[in-house]
Amino acid sequence: MAFHDFGVSAMEQQQTILVVDDDNGLQELVRVRLEQEGYRVLQTISGLEAIKMIRQQRPDLVILDIMLPDIDGLTVCQRVREFAATPILMLTAKTAPQDIITGLDQGADDYLTKPFNYDELLARIRTLLRRIPSVNRSISAGNGVLSIDPRKREVRVRGELIDLTPTEYQLLQVLAENAGAVVTHEQLLRTVWGSEQARDNDYLKVYIWHLRRKIELDPRQPQLLLTEWGVGYRLVP
Repeated sequence: MAFHDFGVSAMEQQQTILVVDDDNGLQELVRVRLEQEGYRVLQTISGLEAIKMIRQQRPDLVILDIMLPDIDGLTVCQRVREFAATPILMLTAKTAPQDIITGLDQGADDYLTKPFNYDELLARIRTLLRRIPSVNRSISAGNGVLSIDPRKREVRVRGELIDLTPTEYQLLQVLAENAGAVVTHEQLLRTVWGSEQARDNDYLKVYIWHLRRKIELDPRQPQLLLTEWGVGYRLVP
């Protein structure tokens, strides 16, 4: 499913919100209000596309309907929580208390029912974005040797811009967001490739080797991306 990316070049420093709803009219109204408030907006009607976009685009917040044409929003929320802590605001016509409880139990951070007040929606968005730091902030690791600009999807090592494949970039970003902590093999596989690859450690080793060749002075004696034997990998903070 195609999605719209409005004003990327002019809004690189602005927070990004993904709107997932199969009501095109509502999507447009929400988009207009969000853009008036200075947010960058991504859109899709597909739950499966939403999961892909959250994994690849790393929005700062997701507005998610429950009733979608392929998989429901609760399933989307559950799958996203396997690899990301992105704030999720459920926006749905399902108003029963049990629906709200289920949404929150599946990992949603807030729940707003339709019809809704746009000022209240904006207030809840501001609250969520204040509560959880932006996933698009610049990241540095390795005592400043390595830096990542998520907005531009640029990586620099010792000041030099390096060329990474999309998969290598996602892998490095996950490690950098957890710099100093050990990220397990399963967590890396699940976050970057999805649950179907969650136990294929050999697959992960190949990508770690390629990544080390690009960021280490000597990939055979890594100083930035360290192996925690039998557990996972750790990027020096």
